[in-house]
Amino acid sequence: MGSLQQLYTQFKDKGVVVLGFNSADDKKIAIDFMIENGVTYPNILDSSDEANRAIYQYETMGMSAVPMTYVIDKEGKIAEAWYGYGGSQQHGIDILKRLGIDTSTEIESNPAKN
Repeated sequence: MGSLQQLYTQFKDKGVVVLGFNSADDKKIAIDFMIENGVTYPNILDSSDEANRAIYQYETMGMSAVPMTYVIDKEGKIAEAWYGYGGSQQHGIDILKRLGIDTSTEIESNPAKN
């Protein structure tokens, strides 16, 4: 299970929202990926020209745009962002703590499960 899925599963009842956005794959490929990987958090599937243009703009600057992760605080401001597959479960928990979210769970009390 990916770290975003773990964060969603553990903290959704504490107001944490995880939202995926897929613009690179057609709908069937994206849905198959979500099923195969146990992704249960909400996802937006948009392979429209507009979405792909936004991705292309990053690529023309030599940057990868997917996957991109944003952490948005309660005021709707970006608290942290990174692109690529980085970001461990502990990294996510550390961010949630900085945002004032109670992260006391079984995972923190049992680090062997990380």
